[in-house]
Amino acid sequence: MKKKILSLALLLVLILSITACGSNELNKIAKKINNSETVKNYKEYDYEIEAKVKNNKLIIASTVDKKTTKVEFKLDGDILSNDNISTDGLLALLLVIDGVGQTYGYKDGEFSQNINTFTDDFKKYTLDKEGLEIKIGDDKSSLKIDLSKKVPLIDIDKFYLKAEDLDMISEFITDKENGNQSGKTGNIAYDIILGDEESIIQIGQEEKLSDSAYKSIVTALEVMYGEKTAKKFQELYPKFEDGKKTVDAFTIETNYKPENKDESVFKDTKVVLVTINNTKVK
Repeated sequence: MKKKILSLALLLVLILSITACGSNELNKIAKKINNSETVKNYKEYDYEIEAKVKNNKLIIASTVDKKTTKVEFKLDGDILSNDNISTDGLLALLLVIDGVGQTYGYKDGEFSQNINTFTDDFKKYTLDKEGLEIKIGDDKSSLKIDLSKKVPLIDIDKFYLKAEDLDMISEFITDKENGNQSGKTGNIAYDIILGDEESIIQIGQEEKLSDSAYKSIVTALEVMYGEKTAKKFQELYPKFEDGKKTVDAFTIETNYKPENKDESVFKDTKVVLVTINNTKVK
């Protein structure tokens, strides 16, 4: 009888210790969420968000106009999940993802921004391999994340401007018209302008200009002038150089500062400007 009582006591201690470990991990995540810039920014607009922990659940409570909604994520072993997240709960989903990401060592906002940018790539992740299973639907979404694994980010630097991205520019060229197209792909921002005497390529990239920015310029030149001109540019400018330089039909300027930068696609980016003298392009 004593052995049975002792075994039950040990089992109870084990259960309590596992629960405590789980709660500690959830408390860390909740603290990261509550101190995040996203929560602080929403508070400025009277939108209160608070992460709480109760009974091995991470609860995201959102209050606006005195109405509170809650989204719960249950911790089962190392797996934190919710299989039925409504469209109203997508912010909670991203906050949880980011809170977990910060416990991995990612910066505030880094994990959620990466997922926002490359949602389709993250949909290919599996719980067994990368430690993440995420489904975003029109009516409901789901999240399963393994807290024992550090979910890898998508390498944002491998994305650059492709020819299919410049569909409007291709159309302008086909119709022999002037025009421009701007947008973002990965961490590349772009603004392409077709003119009569000269055309302009502006490429921006967060933090620093990398090989992705260079490839984006080459792609734009191929679409605008053809492969021969793009190759000539590569021969004349095999890499980025500081300052402003003109060779043949091309003028390239690194660290360029466009007007109204903070209101454009180039906000928070380093920008390189390429000006092409159309009369000199052969």
